[in-house]
Amino acid sequence: MKNLKDQLAGIAALIAAVVAIGGGFAKYGELNEKINVLEEKIAQLESHEHEVNHSHTKILVNEKQIELLQVQIEEIKVSTSNPLATN
Repeated sequence: MKNLKDQLAGIAALIAAVVAIGGGFAKYGELNEKINVLEEKIAQLESHEHEVNHSHTKILVNEKQIELLQVQIEEIKVSTSNPLATN
C-alpha cells in the first residue's frame, strides 16, 4: 500500500512538472507575440511618412521659449530696479 502511495505521489509530481513546463512555454509564446507586435509598431513609427509638414511644431516651441525668456528678462529688470531687494 505504501509503495502504491509513493508511485501515485511520483506520478502527481511528474504531472505537476509537465503542467508547469507547459505553462512556461505558453507564457513564453505570449511574450514573444507581444514583442513582435511592439516591434511592428516601432517600425511603423520609425517609417512615419506622410504629406503633413510638422515644421509648425518647432515654430510653436520657439515661440513659447521666447515668451519664457521675455518673462525672465522682466523679472530680472524688476529685481534689479528694486533698491530693497536682496541678492
